[in-house]
Amino acid sequence: MVPPFDSDSDEREKPSWREIDRRRDRSRHVSRDDRSKKEKSLRSTWAKEQYLKEVDKLFTGKKGGKEHKTALNAIHRNYGSNKFASSVKKYLQKYGVPDDWSTLMLLLDYKDEEVLVQVIEVMKALAPERTAIERHGFKDKLEILSFTASSSQIISLVESVLKEL
Repeated sequence: MVPPFDSDSDEREKPSWREIDRRRDRSRHVSRDDRSKKEKSLRSTWAKEQYLKEVDKLFTGKKGGKEHKTALNAIHRNYGSNKFASSVKKYLQKYGVPDDWSTLMLLLDYKDEEVLVQVIEVMKALAPERTAIERHGFKDKLEILSFTASSSQIISLVESVLKEL
């Protein structure tokens, strides 16, 4: 038997749209706050960046710390002054030949033959990966070095590298 038609019972069975939305908001499957998602993603991004910095430091060894950055900045800051040679010497004793292209370009003006040979060899190996402008600047520096160098070893090395580039 079917119960008689009652308008009150019909409305109770059908929730309003407001009630439907409220129920949806309380569901476990829907996040309560979009801001919490954004905060979590920002926190995880920041944590990932910090983690990658630490891993990078691990693989770079001595060259990953603040002391290295300070020594490298000293070379750039003292370029063209009386302190340039001492800055380069300190850096080379502690860290060896740098990997940084701009610092290597500055070291082409350093007067020690052994260091110049190492720098030229490193730059020759890195040159294919550099932009056309950077390679052109390297060639120009080498041409100047071929005219100004007093060592026949440096001159012959520069000429051979220029032919290869």
